[in-house]
Amino acid sequence: MRGTGTIRTVAPAFTAALLVLAGCGSKQAADQPAAVPSGPPPTPTLEQLRGATVSGVFEQAVTLTGGKYDGPPAAPGAASHPTLMLWDTAVVFGDVDGAPGSEAVAMLSSNSGGSGEFVYVAAFGVRDGKLVNLGTAEVGDRTKLQNLWLQGGKVVMDVVEAGPKDPACCPTQLARKTYVFEGGALKQSKSEVQGTLTIGALAANEWQLVSIDGQPVPGDAKPPVIHFERDSVRGFAGCNRFSAPIKETAPGQIDIGLAVATRMACPGPEMDLEQKFLATLDKVSGYTFIAGRLALTWTGKDGNGILLFSK
Repeated sequence: MRGTGTIRTVAPAFTAALLVLAGCGSKQAADQPAAVPSGPPPTPTLEQLRGATVSGVFEQAVTLTGGKYDGPPAAPGAASHPTLMLWDTAVVFGDVDGAPGSEAVAMLSSNSGGSGEFVYVAAFGVRDGKLVNLGTAEVGDRTKLQNLWLQGGKVVMDVVEAGPKDPACCPTQLARKTYVFEGGALKQSKSEVQGTLTIGALAANEWQLVSIDGQPVPGDAKPPVIHFERDSVRGFAGCNRFSAPIKETAPGQIDIGLAVATRMACPGPEMDLEQKFLATLDKVSGYTFIAGRLALTWTGKDGNGILLFSK
């Protein structure tokens, strides 16, 4: 009986000791820091950029929703309000801060209700699992982007900006700008004038049609492709090859003559696209750049429109 009593006395104490030890073990495990993922941080995604928080544009940082910020009016009842737009067609990825991993460099534009459109370049990186705006720099008012790339850790862009004699609405001066990440900030380090806008600036690329007057190229049709030369434009119209004379009447202003095309027959969607494309091309009177894309524009008694191309 004494042996039985001893067992009954010790067992609760032993059980309590085990619970205390287990509790200590749980506390120690909870106090341990989470494991840090090995390797460089991940590269930001375009979807993350569409919801980024951006500093350096307005007095306070703002957060994009779907790539856009719409702020409150400057005064109660006012029609104008601040906006910020991500140019999701003008984003490049690579190293800009010298640390392991790649960052994203994106172009944005803001407007506070006036006629100006202020263009910015911003760098983003993932730090501690979160997207961070590493730096933002102003590029200019109504500046048009031709090309954007990274070179040796520097951000380089070709732009069309307002020259000394240009009205702010209609820039014609070509420039190459360089930005560096320095002292924890994105800064412009160089801006070099490259000349005046001419159709020669378009000749280095072949351009593929994205949309006609805001309507995307149908998915069941081959998109037209064009190439510019000194006095002509040629390419693929959707079914047939074509060529047309072109004359530059002033920087950014052109006159495209009647197109001559081969006469191959194609399925309905391709022929419909070709006819609409050539009819619109015949009305074109100007060209510019929108977020790194070529825009051929027209204005007439029937309104205005645009042919938008990507490289």
